[in-house]
Amino acid sequence: MSDHLLARARTVSGAVQVTAPADDLTDLAALFGPFVDLVPDQDPSPHLPSVHVTREAPTGPGWRRIVTTSAYEPDRVLWVHDERQAVTVVGQAGDWRTQHLLRSVRHLLRWQAYAAGDLLLHGGLVIAGGRGVGFVGGKRSGKTSSILSALVHGGAAFVSNDDLAVVEGPESGLLGYGSPRTVNVRTDSLLALARTYPALAGLLADARHPTNAFEGRHRTVESINTETGTRLPGSIWVRATELAATVGAELRATAAVDALVFPTFADNGEPELTRLSRPAAADALAEHVEREGTKYDPFLADWFPRTDTVRRRRLIDQILTSVPCYRLTQDMRRLPEATAMLLREIGAVGVPE
Repeated sequence: MSDHLLARARTVSGAVQVTAPADDLTDLAALFGPFVDLVPDQDPSPHLPSVHVTREAPTGPGWRRIVTTSAYEPDRVLWVHDERQAVTVVGQAGDWRTQHLLRSVRHLLRWQAYAAGDLLLHGGLVIAGGRGVGFVGGKRSGKTSSILSALVHGGAAFVSNDDLAVVEGPESGLLGYGSPRTVNVRTDSLLALARTYPALAGLLADARHPTNAFEGRHRTVESINTETGTRLPGSIWVRATELAATVGAELRATAAVDALVFPTFADNGEPELTRLSRPAAADALAEHVEREGTKYDPFLADWFPRTDTVRRRRLIDQILTSVPCYRLTQDMRRLPEATAMLLREIGAVGVPE
């Protein structure tokens, strides 16, 4: 592997060594920013998990082949060495090899964060008017739509969409950070937001994630017809950099967590915002605390058998003690109103009316 270079991917709570051709590392660095630092490394470290890129499968004892299937993309094939905590991505150069490399590194960093006791939430984070606002919820709760509305209608900066991690802040507060995970956007939500921000509709053609071109479930079973009869995929995958460029938003690696919002959709027209009591906030939060580093690459759970549960409980208690939590009920057709109501409530300053 004389043409390969050694680098180290670093975040708040972890590091992974990466060995890959220079072009792959260049592409990876562009996809990582600003969430993961990728810096040149000098010597392999046996204490760090590693990800390698090769054209042929590794040989020798200890290696095993793992295939992950999905209805949305081609099979992902990895070779794994459990004792060395090493992952090898095998394949020809191209978008999918880069994507599989990114995922392998991201999943390892996510598990390191979980083992360290970082609080991992199924949610995202933006900064609007100097306030860090986390949106927490399950699928179809309105989490991603709320984040997009905050970017478009609230002039927010983007930190995370679907994998928020919370740690202790530099002073007495809490700090949230994201990762280079693609934003999966339902097409109906995108088109609804495009009524007030037409540039968003361009992502249907311009988003470059390789899944968008694959004839998967999103283009068959989940496809939708527009009012003009155009057939569109049910959802698309958008890089954070693409999203930021489209709406003119800043990307930020971290932000203070000043408020948590649990969104839900209802066809009742008028948006409603309710401050949650501590018991209600505790119940809502408990539903969306991640119980593992990530559900993807499940073999990684055996690599990180011990986690700092005491620290995680302490972070949850700090949220419930010091961070106001809200239930936001909103109508897809009136997202700008819901966003404005929320930002007024949390004291965001200098945001568009």
